[in-house]
Amino acid sequence: MTTKKRKVDSECRAFNDEWTWKYFFTVLKDKLVCLICNEAVAVFKEYNISRHFTSKHKNCNYEAMSEYERKQNVESLCKKLSGRQNFFKKVNTIQEAATHASYIVAYNITKNNKALSDGEFVKKCMLQDCDVLCPDKKNNFQTVSLSRKTVTSRIEAIYKNLTSQLESKIGQFKFCSIAMDETLI
Repeated sequence: MTTKKRKVDSECRAFNDEWTWKYFFTVLKDKLVCLICNEAVAVFKEYNISRHFTSKHKNCNYEAMSEYERKQNVESLCKKLSGRQNFFKKVNTIQEAATHASYIVAYNITKNNKALSDGEFVKKCMLQDCDVLCPDKKNNFQTVSLSRKTVTSRIEAIYKNLTSQLESKIGQFKFCSIAMDETLI
C-alpha cells in the first residue's frame, strides 16, 4: 500500500486575524510576513507562526506587552510596512512614466525625421522649462532617458511592435495595398 504525500498548499489554510496582534504577522500577496523582521513563513499554520515569534523575537519584550499595547504596536508596524510598499510603488510609477515619456519623444523624433541625438536637446529644453513651470517636478523630468542610444532602442521597439501588429493582422486581410515613399528605400 502506497501513501500519497500530503500537500499543505491544497489544505486551504486561512489566516486568522488574531495572529496579527498575537504574533505580529500579516498577509502580503498570499504570504505570511512578520511585521517585526519582515521574514516570510511558508505555511498558514499557527504553530509555524508562534514558533517563529518565540524563537526570533523572544528577547524583544513583545511577550510582556498587554493586548492593547500589542495592537497599538501592530498598527504602527503595519503603517511602516505600507509606507515602504507605497515608496516602491511611487518609484515604479515615476519610472514607468519616464519610460513612456521617452517613447513619446522617440516617436516624435522619428516622425519628424530629426536626428537621433535630438533627444538630448529635447531633454535639455524640458529641464529648462521645468525650472520655470514646475521646479518641484524636476527630478521626475531628469529620470527621462533621451540619450542617442536610448532613442535608438525606443525607435527599434516601436518598429518591432508595429511590425508584429501588422503581421498578425495581415492574415485577416482579403486584399492588401502598400504605399511606400523614398525614405524607406
